[in-house]
Amino acid sequence: MLSITARVLIPGRASGSALVLDDSLSFWGGFDPALGEIIDVHHPQFGQRVGGSILFIPESRGSAGTPGGIAETLRNGSGPRAFALGERDVNIGVGTLVANRLYALEIPVLAITLAEMAQIRIDDRIEIDRQGLISVSRQA
Repeated sequence: MLSITARVLIPGRASGSALVLDDSLSFWGGFDPALGEIIDVHHPQFGQRVGGSILFIPESRGSAGTPGGIAETLRNGSGPRAFALGERDVNIGVGTLVANRLYALEIPVLAITLAEMAQIRIDDRIEIDRQGLISVSRQA
C-alpha cells in the first residue's frame, strides 16, 4: 500500500478508483459537464468519463468558465469524488468550493507533487481522509 500526504486545499473524505490524466484539461470546452466526459479530441483521455473517480490532474486549462463547468458536473453527479492536483489551481478550487457550499457536497481538493502523481495508476483504489492522507491500494 502506498500513502501520500497531500496539501489540503478543500477538506473532505472520498474514496473511489483513480483516473489519472496525462495532460491538463479545459472544463469549459474540452469537457461535457452533463456527462462528465472529456470531449477534447486532442486530449490523451478523450472519451473518458470522470464520474465517481478520484481525479488526478496536473492542472486545468482555460478561462474563468472552468469553475462553472466544475460546479455543474458536481451538482449533477457526473463529476469526480475528489481532485488531486499536480499544481494548485484556482479554477478547480473555486468550482469545487461553490458546489460544496451551494449543493451541500463534500468534494475534497488536494495538492500533490507531479512525482507523487506519477506513482498513481488508473484504477488504483483511493481513500482520502480529511487530513489529506491519500491511501492507495492496487489490485493484484
